[in-house]
Formats: sequence, structure tokens, C-alpha cells
Amino acid sequence: MQQLRVNAASDNKGPSSVEGLERIADLDSLKVEWRQFLDHISKKSHNFMATHLQSCELEACSPSGVLDIVCCRKFSYEELLQDVAILQGEVSDFYALPLKLRILYDAEKDACTKEKTVFTIFQELAEKNEVLRFIVKEFGGELVY
Repeated sequence: MQQLRVNAASDNKGPSSVEGLERIADLDSLKVEWRQFLDHISKKSHNFMATHLQSCELEACSPSGVLDIVCCRKFSYEELLQDVAILQGEVSDFYALPLKLRILYDAEKDACTKEKTVFTIFQELAEKNEVLRFIVKEFGGELVY
């Protein structure tokens, strides 16, 4: 997983805010309201951001308030990095917590979710299917779409 740390908020938090964050900010509660956050952000004229966030997941939230958002699309990852300051403000306002964001890109998930072309499907079929392998080998045939 490619990782790039982006902190849009200041790290100068007092001990009382960190203690309060440890009691309140857990990943499960943030995930429960994630879809509501996406609806909220799209209503505030940030449709592009909400669209990119739909291909992302909340991965982790540290006790110090660092929220990991993992993107499975490189384009979405790059776009969100450009607007991390806006996203930081929206997340903190919505959850009413002083959260800091770390946007991450997961290349493995990106590769798994890409739609295969017809040519790729035929190539995989020719490699896996015994009948097609026999035809290609014995008769010198090729799959043509």
C-alpha cells in the first residue's frame, strides 16, 4: 500500500482534547455515520469530493485522532489530496471532533477492482481453458474479437 501522510490540522492539541478524543473517536462509530457524511458533503456543493470518497474506506483511527482514509482508485486519491484542507474541515465539522486525515492509496485493491477488457478476458480464457489451449496449440489458432 502506498502511503502518504497528510495532516491538514495542527498537531498542537492540548492534553484535554486528546483525552476526549480517545474516549469518543473510535473507528466503528465513524464508519456508522460515513454514508451520512457522504450525503452531507454532497449537499454542501462538494459532489466531486463525495464521488471520490465513495471509492474510499475508513481504515483506522488512532487515539491521537489521525483518521486513515484508503482509496482504491488512484485518480480519487490524487484529487482528494489536492482538497485535503477542505475535506479536513468537513470531516472535523461533521463528526464534531478534531480529526486529522491521512489519505492512503491501495494499489492492490485498485488492480482487483479494474474492469477487464474483452481482450484481457479472452487472453485469460485462452490460458486457462483446456479446449482453447488445444486449439491454439494444435491448429495455431488465435482468439480474435
